[in-house]
Amino acid sequence: MNEPVISVSLLIGRLCLSLVYLISGFHKGVYFHKALEEFKNAGIPFPIIAVIMTVTFHLIAASCLVFGVFVSEAALLLALFTLIATWRVHNFWALPEGEERLLQSRFALAHLAVIGGLLILSVVGPGRFALMP
Repeated sequence: MNEPVISVSLLIGRLCLSLVYLISGFHKGVYFHKALEEFKNAGIPFPIIAVIMTVTFHLIAASCLVFGVFVSEAALLLALFTLIATWRVHNFWALPEGEERLLQSRFALAHLAVIGGLLILSVVGPGRFALMP
């Protein structure tokens, strides 16, 4: 595959992955009280601080992917965050058989795919369409 196609594909991939976290961060910020309740229900310690840190991290790390700045680092940190959040919040294996278990397992699998994309991006880098290629 030639270089322009690779860099354009990496740019599109970065934008797609960043949207997950930009939208999540935006929603958690706008619907702060709902996010706070979700964090409390999940047993996340210090939920107010955790929501604020999550919103901040999502928006900053996703912006790094968009602009092509510290892409490898941001992608690796997002992958780690997503792995921990999936284990902590979408723990389908602890649920009884049924609809909720199936729903949470689907969320976990989708997150696994995002983690895979982030890990690939952390290794290959942003491509040439980046502020810090």
